[in-house]
Amino acid sequence: MPVGTSGPSSPSGFGEQVLRLTFPQEGLRFDDLVLRVPNAEDLQGLAAAFADGELSESDNISPFCRDELGQGVPGFVAIGELVRLVVADDHSGVTFGGGTLHHLDSKRGIVEIGYWLYPRARGHGIATKVARALAEYAFTLGVQRVTAYVTVGNLESERVLERAGFTREGVLRSMPKSEGGRVDKTIFSLLPGE
Repeated sequence: MPVGTSGPSSPSGFGEQVLRLTFPQEGLRFDDLVLRVPNAEDLQGLAAAFADGELSESDNISPFCRDELGQGVPGFVAIGELVRLVVADDHSGVTFGGGTLHHLDSKRGIVEIGYWLYPRARGHGIATKVARALAEYAFTLGVQRVTAYVTVGNLESERVLERAGFTREGVLRSMPKSEGGRVDKTIFSLLPGE
C-alpha cells in the first residue's frame, strides 16, 4: 500500500503515521475514465487550459504553466507534496480535464482536492466522478478527511461536490486566492465510509 512511513510519536497526539501523497504509474481507473500523471503529449493542452481566465477564476485548482508541468510534476509526486493529474477516456485517451490532491496535512490525515474540466466535457457527470475518485483514493493512503474549497457563488462546483457525497460545512471568509487577493469560500468535506 502506498502509505507513508511511520515516525516518532507526535506531541500533538495525532498519531505516529506520517502520510505521503503517491500515485500509481498506471493511473487510477474508474467507470470509463482514468486519472493519470500528465505526460509530454498533455503539455500543450494543459498549458492552454490554465491560461484560460475561467479556470483561473474558479480557484479550486493549483494553476501551473508548461515549464512547471515539464519539470516539476514528477518531482512533486516523488516527495509527496502535490499530485496533479489529468482525467481521460480510458478507451480513446481523449483528455477531459484534471484533478489534484494537495495541501496534505500528514499528521492530521487531511488532504484537499481540486478538479477542472474543458468546456466540451462539462455537464456529463465527469467532475463528480473525479471528485469522488480522488477522495476514495486518498482514503486508501490513510487520509481521514478530504476537503474541497469552492469560491462562494460557484454553484456548479458546489453541485459537483454534493453529488459526490461531500457535506457542506460553511463559509470561510477572506481566504487567499492563488493569484493574489482574497475571497470567501465554501468548505466541503468527505470522511471514510460516507
